[in-house]
Amino acid sequence: MNNIPDYIIESENSSHHYPYFEVTNKNVLDLGCGRWHTYDFNELTPIFFGKKSNLVVGVDCSQDEINFFEEKTKGDSKFVFIQQCINNSNQVRDMISKYNITALKCDIEGAEEYLLDLTKDDLNQIEEFVIEYHNEKLKQAFNSKVVEWGFNIKIRANFANTPDFMGVLFCNKI
Repeated sequence: MNNIPDYIIESENSSHHYPYFEVTNKNVLDLGCGRWHTYDFNELTPIFFGKKSNLVVGVDCSQDEINFFEEKTKGDSKFVFIQQCINNSNQVRDMISKYNITALKCDIEGAEEYLLDLTKDDLNQIEEFVIEYHNEKLKQAFNSKVVEWGFNIKIRANFANTPDFMGVLFCNKI
């Protein structure tokens, strides 16, 4: 694990937060697409990913966030927004299949734990994977699990001025 480069995330802006998540010509599942302290519209994850991807499926617990994005992207078939709180792996499995997802971003404030039930087969078509973790247990679990799923950890990122147990893994298919 020591040979993996580190990166410091300076803000919630997507250009700072997700510079190593390669979404060009991919179908992106954006779990946790809310605005969370991001005020520049072009830096919001669905919009930022939408500049390079084929499709962005944004999922968030907040109906207000979904309404905001639906209004701002009305008529653009590149975007699909779903109000749903992730509380089991079947929800993610179903969206990967339904939308032919090839890149997965997960920042769902601790509910990432539900992804641990996914299998290598469930993620077979995923080429790029980025996951944020918010505690030591999830950090350790995902450091092992992504390798088990067949991914390489490209970059391990931490947030400026936060504990080491909060961070992001940027992964691609081996």
